[in-house]
Amino acid sequence: MTIRKKLFWTNTFMVLLAMLVLLGIGGSMICLFKDEFLRWYGSHSQLADRYTEVYAGFPEVLESDSWDGMAEQLTDYGFRLIVIDEDRNFVYNNAKHSEEEGTEALFYTPNDAGKITTYLVESTTVLATRVTVDDNFYDIYAVNCPSELSFRGMDRGMFEMFIVVFLVVGILAIGGILLLSQIFSRRLIRHILSPAEALDVAAKRVMDGELTTPIGYPYEDEFKGVCDSFDLMQEHLREEMEKNAAYEKARTEMVSGISHDLRTPLTSIKGYVKGMLDGIANTEEKRTEYLKIAYRKSCDMDVLLSKLFYFSKLETGNMPFFFRECDVERFLRDYVEEKEPEFTERRIAAEVVSDLKAPVYGSLDTEQMIRVFDNLMENACKYANRPDDLRISIHIAENDGWIVVDFGDNGDGMEQEKLGAVFDEFYRGDESRSSGCDGNGLGLYVCRYIIKEHGGKIRAYTKDGFHVEMCLPEAAEHEKEKAMPEEGRE
Repeated sequence: MTIRKKLFWTNTFMVLLAMLVLLGIGGSMICLFKDEFLRWYGSHSQLADRYTEVYAGFPEVLESDSWDGMAEQLTDYGFRLIVIDEDRNFVYNNAKHSEEEGTEALFYTPNDAGKITTYLVESTTVLATRVTVDDNFYDIYAVNCPSELSFRGMDRGMFEMFIVVFLVVGILAIGGILLLSQIFSRRLIRHILSPAEALDVAAKRVMDGELTTPIGYPYEDEFKGVCDSFDLMQEHLREEMEKNAAYEKARTEMVSGISHDLRTPLTSIKGYVKGMLDGIANTEEKRTEYLKIAYRKSCDMDVLLSKLFYFSKLETGNMPFFFRECDVERFLRDYVEEKEPEFTERRIAAEVVSDLKAPVYGSLDTEQMIRVFDNLMENACKYANRPDDLRISIHIAENDGWIVVDFGDNGDGMEQEKLGAVFDEFYRGDESRSSGCDGNGLGLYVCRYIIKEHGGKIRAYTKDGFHVEMCLPEAAEHEKEKAMPEEGRE
């Protein structure tokens, strides 16, 4: 059964059950008091106490010159007067409802003029006779019903009327309450199910790939949080899909670019090897030159394949790390010294500046850290816009158990609003800073990955050039959680 039907029938059943219980209790109370009334009524089914006096004096009462006078005399004995004409219309009546109801059955019984007839109708004492006034005859009834036979101050006829009215009103009340219950139940069901239906439509829309239309639930109730959460989920899903699409596009372009770059040196190697096989390199000097060129091109291919292999390792999370304790300043100086021939060839001036008062040791994977500084160096060469005057400064300091290494160049730097994205995968950097060298957008992403695996933090900022600040835990603190300094070196 659907929620709509469950709500409708449950609400209807509860109201109906409540009304039936109410009606049952009311009926039981009526039956209880009715039995009490009938007991009282039966125990008092006798002629009125002053019946004899009234019967004896009734002829004198009839001689009164007016109906009011006659009624006043009867009142002294506890009787009331009913006078009807020959058409059965009331001429005078001061009787109680119960007395009138008890006498009503006698209105159609002929009375003899001058003869007094006595009746006892449901404990109501009735004296009936007929008189003639101005050639018109009138039936006169003197009636008495003891007041103690009324039910809680209510005459019997009124009591029976009350029962009928109670039943009619009760039935109408039940019908009205059920009708209102259905109306409000439908409104409640519609209100409850409208967000569910909106969520269903939105879910189908998301399944069809349409992620731009929010639900926009307008009411401030319990369902608004659910609908707003769905809208937020849809927005995040759309952003992730756009991000993944851009990621896939960039990855495809990178793989395509590397494949293209591999084809160039491979073509050169094939050409020089074929030249040697065809005898074009007919001297020892040419053969040596051809071999050197082929070797250099194969090294270029090795670098490209290494990048592709490294990217594959990152994607699968299978990049191995081998940590060992080492003097960080000594590592940096050895790196610069080892790269000196390459720096000289590319006209790069690099130096290590230390603020340390004593050696600091970190737990490093030196091979991976070399890759970090190689990537930073390549990034500086591509974007610093200093082809003939590139200066690299590697600054090392110690701050509260952290080894702070700052790699900076003397280039143009980067706009503040773009610094937050430089470590994202496949981010290509600012086009205005490009020197025409193509990149794959993985250099700084790899740097962040490696630094995080070392338990450190990394950030970028601009100050007289582009800087990358890396915070590495000292060896003794490598396993502890420490907060990275918020501000970089000034």
